Amino acid sequence: MFVPSPAVAQQEFLKENVKKIIRKIGIHANISVREPLDHDVTKGTTYGVSIGLSPGRTNGWRYPFGFTTFSENLNGPAGEEFATFKSRAIIGGIGYGWHRGKLSLGTSLQGGWGFNHGRLYGNTARAFGSPEGPTSIHISNSPLLRPQIKAEYFLTRKFTLRTSADYMFLRPGIEVTTVAGRQEDRWRLSNFHANLGVGFYPFRK
Repeated sequence: MFVPSPAVAQQEFLKENVKKIIRKIGIHANISVREPLDHDVTKGTTYGVSIGLSPGRTNGWRYPFGFTTFSENLNGPAGEEFATFKSRAIIGGIGYGWHRGKLSLGTSLQGGWGFNHGRLYGNTARAFGSPEGPTSIHISNSPLLRPQIKAEYFLTRKFTLRTSADYMFLRPGIEVTTVAGRQEDRWRLSNFHANLGVGFYPFRK
């Protein structure tokens, strides 16, 4: 008489797992240094905010996901910057975490999809040795892959110090058009990335 029906049991199971995920959601504020592999791409120190999950309290497999944004500067043949590349990406994957006291360590492999765009600035024609005239840039969306290592230390139950290092692999199509013609796929945007920041997990108990 008191055994719950399968439908009720499934609803309770789903409800509990949704609660667990919500309690792990947090906001990360970051200072990062990005080092592109291509000399035609440059980037220094940047600041940003992302959303992700808190590390677990025990050792084991993890299934991280999150949203991230980053940007890089594109250079012309003579080394002059002429555009900014920006990506907003959804990422997720698999990893393994180690937890000891207030310290959590982890490694992961994540993949995702970047929603990319570019903005011209400065003198694009001069950057390409082209006569003055109309210029444009088109950057396609693209898949990406990110192996990562990270560490997080809990100052309180909800606030953390965070650091990580990763390699971001992505190859969006880039087309720049000037009066002199069109340049395609000259730029390789894959990069090494180091990050330092803080985390806030408002629903963590």
